[in-house]
This record gives sequence, structure tokens and C-alpha cells, in this order.
Amino acid sequence: MNNNQIHKKLERKINFLTAYAVLSALVISFFTLSSFSKKDKTEQFEELIVKKITVIGEDNLPRMVLSNETRQHSGRMNGKEWEKRERPSGLIFFNNEGDECGGLVFQTKEKDGKIISGMSFTMDNYKDDQVVQILNDEYYSNGKAYIKRGLSINQYPVGSNVDERNEKLKQLRTIEDKEERKEKINALMEKEGAVNRLFIGKTKGNSSGLFLAGPDGAPKMMIYVDENGEPKIQTFTENGEIKDFLDN
Repeated sequence: MNNNQIHKKLERKINFLTAYAVLSALVISFFTLSSFSKKDKTEQFEELIVKKITVIGEDNLPRMVLSNETRQHSGRMNGKEWEKRERPSGLIFFNNEGDECGGLVFQTKEKDGKIISGMSFTMDNYKDDQVVQILNDEYYSNGKAYIKRGLSINQYPVGSNVDERNEKLKQLRTIEDKEERKEKINALMEKEGAVNRLFIGKTKGNSSGLFLAGPDGAPKMMIYVDENGEPKIQTFTENGEIKDFLDN
């Protein structure tokens, strides 16, 4: 092979490598630019069928989860995910710290001839559980209906924390003595648990009205129509005695 042939062979190889490099650069540039162009692109669909949608913030923490019951988010508080647990389908909301702060859930269960059905829209106390709830709770058994529908306002002690309370409950449930365990759990919930301050709606006893309680959860005033259709206006003394303002 003479020098001229060698020169032509090297030239062909150089041309091939140059073409390969250019093509590779074009391909890489295409995919790189495509990825950037799609970052903030808005897509439009006529129909979207999914089992779960998770909306996250710029910090990659959850803001909202829409899911069926199988894939529902287990909850999150104080920077950690809760263990997987059974939850209804619906929407779970998270604040900008990534903590669960409320939701809209719904489900129906039927077992042994009994039916439970309902929907709940809740708003949570900071670092704790629900304090505002719009509820439809239906229970059917043996041809009878027990239905609660309405608005509840609850209250937790200032500074309460659901994770801290759950850890205390976990420890108390290890107490072997049944009565001691029950007594200490009740004492903890009385000190750190929620109390209902207001309910407006229909009770499972088929009364409809306004029910008010004090800071300790003790009933203070009720304005309602009972299961027999009789109107009632009642207040409660410090000792829990009832004063009925419509008694003759």
C-alpha cells in the first residue's frame, strides 16, 4: 500500500468519525432541548383514567393525593411517612411543610348484612387531627338505620402533636393489666385528645339541631327537635343537670 492509499484511508476514517461526532451531538442536543421544552409545557387531554395522582411542590413534598382505596397515601407528619394502613379512596391534602392537613374521603362496606356508607370532608389542626368535619355517616342493620349527618367542630390542646400522642398510646397499650391500661389511656386522651365543641345536624338518635359543649367537652346547650318531633331548648349546669326551657 503506497502513501497515497494510506492517506485516503485515514481521510475516510477521519470523515466517518467527524460525521459520527456531529450526529451524536445533534441527537444529544435534541433530547436535551426536548426535556427542557417539556418541563413547563401544558398538556391538554379530553379524558384521563388513572388509579392515583400525586401533586408535589417545588420541594418535592406532597401537596395533594387523589387515589383509590388500594393506593391511598397512608399519611405524613413531622417529616416522615406513616406506615401503610387501610384508608378510603378520595383526596388527601398536605400543607407546604408536607404534613397532612385534611381531606375528602368516601367509602361503602357491606358485611354480614350490615352496611356502612359515608363521606367525610375534614380540615386538620396544625400537627394534629381533624378539627372541622362535614360528615355523612350511614349504618344499616336489621332493617334499621343509624345516620349522622352534619358539621362538627373539635378542639385539641394548644401545641398538641399527633405523632407524640400516638407514641404515648403505643407505650400504654403494652401494659398487661387491662384495667390499668384502660385507665391510663383514658387519662391521656382526656388530657391531650380532642373534644367536640359544636355539632349541627342530625344525630344517630334521629334528633336534629344545634349541640354546644364547653372547653372540656361537657355539653352546655342543645337546641333541637327530638326523634318524636318535639322541640327542645336545654342547658346544662356545672353538675350536668339539665334545664329545659320549654317545659310547662
